[in-house]
Amino acid sequence: MNTDVENSGIQLQEMLELQLAEVEMLQSMFPNPGEFTLDSKTVLEELQSYVDGRIRYEYLGTRIGFTVKILTSSTPENPLELVCNFPHEYPSILPEVFTRAPAMDRESHRHLSEDLHEFISSVETGQIIVGSVIEWLQENAHRYLKEDLDLKNSSSRQISNKEETSFTRLWIYSHHIYSKFKRRDIVDWASELGLNGFSMPGKPGIICVEGATEGVDEFWYRIRRLNWKRIMIKEQEVMELDGKKPSVLCKFLKFQELELEVQGGKGRNYHMNLGKFKEFLEEHDSGYMFLMYFGIEGKSAGE
Repeated sequence: MNTDVENSGIQLQEMLELQLAEVEMLQSMFPNPGEFTLDSKTVLEELQSYVDGRIRYEYLGTRIGFTVKILTSSTPENPLELVCNFPHEYPSILPEVFTRAPAMDRESHRHLSEDLHEFISSVETGQIIVGSVIEWLQENAHRYLKEDLDLKNSSSRQISNKEETSFTRLWIYSHHIYSKFKRRDIVDWASELGLNGFSMPGKPGIICVEGATEGVDEFWYRIRRLNWKRIMIKEQEVMELDGKKPSVLCKFLKFQELELEVQGGKGRNYHMNLGKFKEFLEEHDSGYMFLMYFGIEGKSAGE
């Protein structure tokens, strides 16, 4: 066996052992029903099978993802939710983390999220950190709830209705989208936030989300915090709702992952049939975006 491959396997095994130990610790910290919830009921067993040498890495199809409900003195009825996803390389790289905070308005929650990610970025990689993240939230959440209350009670507060009355369609370009975990997150987050659109995996990776501006902004906030070789906004279309529901302005009936005649073989380095993609855009009154993405007029698959 190649020494680099062998060493890589040993390091990955060590990372996954640390992940399993951290989950065991968290389960003991949050033993009550609903406090700690794994995304997959079989993930721990699968990872343990790999660690024990019973399955090869290429058959390891899951990663650890979970939600922790954190009660604080300021949020006894509306606990904070910490959502974590562990790349297989964690803790040698940072985990994917975000929060849900029903008791906060969007602006206060944004401040909390930014400060939390600043804290996470300051932590040295190579050590498990979720316990420290939970402790940080328990110690600091009240500051953002107080900020929220102060904003609501301030007579000088300038209320912006832009996000409540506007519709946004966001066109995103990525160098590639191969990871099945990113693909899952993209679909799940769009569904959670009530957005329509599509994701086209492969190289390049294309994402379009549309709906209420607040939801689109939150989607972009989460997506850009994942690890990407390159990701950018190609186009942002903003329209006033004028009392209409966001669905009236949607070009897509739902959010879906596209599979348009995959080319280039299995595994990585595949791409979709761009002629089919052009047809798909034209069918949804979005043909103009093909030129914006690829810099050429392009031809439909049947031409």
